[in-house]
Amino acid sequence: MKSLFVFALLLVAAAAYAPRDNQRVFGGEIATLNQFPYAVGLITRINILLTGQCAGSLVSANFILTAARCVSGIQSAVAVLGGLRINDANEAGAVRITVTDFIIHPQYEAEPDIFDVALVRLPLPVPISDRVRPVRLPNLRQIEATFNGQQATVTGWGRFGEGTANSEVLRFARSQVISTLACRLSLPTNTIVDQHVCTEGSNSSPCQGDFGAPLTIVDADGITTQIGVFSFISILGCESGRAAVHTRMSSYLTWIGDNSDVEIRPDF
Repeated sequence: MKSLFVFALLLVAAAAYAPRDNQRVFGGEIATLNQFPYAVGLITRINILLTGQCAGSLVSANFILTAARCVSGIQSAVAVLGGLRINDANEAGAVRITVTDFIIHPQYEAEPDIFDVALVRLPLPVPISDRVRPVRLPNLRQIEATFNGQQATVTGWGRFGEGTANSEVLRFARSQVISTLACRLSLPTNTIVDQHVCTEGSNSSPCQGDFGAPLTIVDADGITTQIGVFSFISILGCESGRAAVHTRMSSYLTWIGDNSDVEIRPDF
């Protein structure tokens, strides 16, 4: 009887600590075709031998929005649009474009954790379709909006967890936007400012390979709106339960408008 009791306790403990599936980008839900038509995969080329991986979002037929850390110091990148499999050059219907024109925020190198935003100019306008469609940015009335408490979605091809490979297919996860104060408490060794927007990390988090990924909400008028670009996570990693930090798009609307053909809306 005693051995049965001990065995039962072990089963309860195992259930309590069993890994939960579909909670993070690295183990989250697999996206379906046309679900995130603005999602862009970026295979970056640093030199002849070294490549990297990031994400971005289509914000007009001519421009991709991403993190400055993704394109700073690189020679070129391949942008993958309208597809689910970032490394499948034969995926039907996907668009793969080599890009070399990168517009990095001028203050990025001085303060990379704050001005982590960049634009990628496409060599030709990309055809807009159900599979490839720009995402909307906040309007000028939302510059002071915090978006606290709203459910946000992040998409990417990043790692399934620390030390594992990037995802071959586009994945997404959802988490809640938290306040700047809550973010600072979660990441006490990082500099968190109002130009950041943070998401709660206990149930979902982007990971390595997701840098530059769009953070979106469903706005007050029911339209998907990008409020952030994934910038960094805790040095403890994406499985630490700490907040994820994104560059706040409403803080850079003027810069984006001045350096692209994206129309910055005054209102809803």
